Amino acid sequence: MSDSTDSRLPATGIRIGHQEREQATEALTEHSRAGRLTIDEYGERLAAVQSAVTRDEVLAVFGDLPEPRPFGQPSSGSEVAVPEGTAPTTGERLRRAVLPLGGAAAVGLTAATGDWLFMLCVPPVAYAVKSALRNRNR
Repeated sequence: MSDSTDSRLPATGIRIGHQEREQATEALTEHSRAGRLTIDEYGERLAAVQSAVTRDEVLAVFGDLPEPRPFGQPSSGSEVAVPEGTAPTTGERLRRAVLPLGGAAAVGLTAATGDWLFMLCVPPVAYAVKSALRNRNR
C-alpha cells in the first residue's frame, strides 16, 4: 500500500489516519503560536482535524493559512511571503492594537462613568475600526 501522505496523490476522498491528524495538529499549533489563530479558532479547527476522515476535510481547515500545511500541500499562493524577522508595518501594528485598546477603553470608560453601556458599545466600534483598517490596506 502506498504512503497516504504522498503529496502526488489527489486529495479527494483519501482517508487519513492518526499520523496525518497529528501532522495537521502540529501545523495548526504552529499557526496558533505565530498569532494567526485565536484560541477559539484554534480549538474549532483542532476539533475539525481530529474528527476528519479524509484529506479534503483536513485541507479545508487550512484554506486561509500559509505554510506550514499538512500533506506537503502548497498554500494557495495568495499570501505575500514575508521574510522571517521582518518587522510588521505600522498598519499591521495598529490593526493588532485596535481590539485590545478598545477593550481597555471600554473598561476605563465604564469605571470612570459608572455607565456599563460602554462595555457593550466600545468593542463593536473597535472591531469596525479594525475591519476598516484591514480593508483600506487591501
